[in-house]
Amino acid sequence: MDGKPVSLYQVSLTMNRRNFVVLAALSAFMPFAKAGTWGSGSFDNDDALDWAGQCVRSKGTSLISATLSAALVDGYLEAPECSAAVAAAEVVAASRGKASKLLPTELSSWLEKQQKEEVAKLAPVAIKAVSGILNGPKSELQELWQESKNDFPVWKSQMQSLITRLK
Repeated sequence: MDGKPVSLYQVSLTMNRRNFVVLAALSAFMPFAKAGTWGSGSFDNDDALDWAGQCVRSKGTSLISATLSAALVDGYLEAPECSAAVAAAEVVAASRGKASKLLPTELSSWLEKQQKEEVAKLAPVAIKAVSGILNGPKSELQELWQESKNDFPVWKSQMQSLITRLK
């Protein structure tokens, strides 16, 4: 083609039927792709979604506890660890009956099979972790959001809301 935009129909004219069917099927799923996700919500990034996948395959509170504890160590907190800790804190908030509307269904289902009281006991640790991520001088996630001047207030508000739901 000559550099001009082409339609799916025009592409189909140059492809065999099998390849066209595969292309059409794949394009139908593109709006649902989550790769490279980045947004201000607690689960609007790949690291949080990866952690959620680990969580639903776990049993008990050990993964949540370890994830939150990792966000409390001295030293610089990388964005992936921060994102995972925020996701873990969301699960703790949900265990207290204060779930985010955006909590993935898989995590809600997982939480129904757990002893919610045990998860809820992690609220003080979750508050410290999220507070450190939001306010700490050593949080890469905070730094990344501060670089985006327009989006930082939205992210900050969501983290403050999470802290409130953990109390």
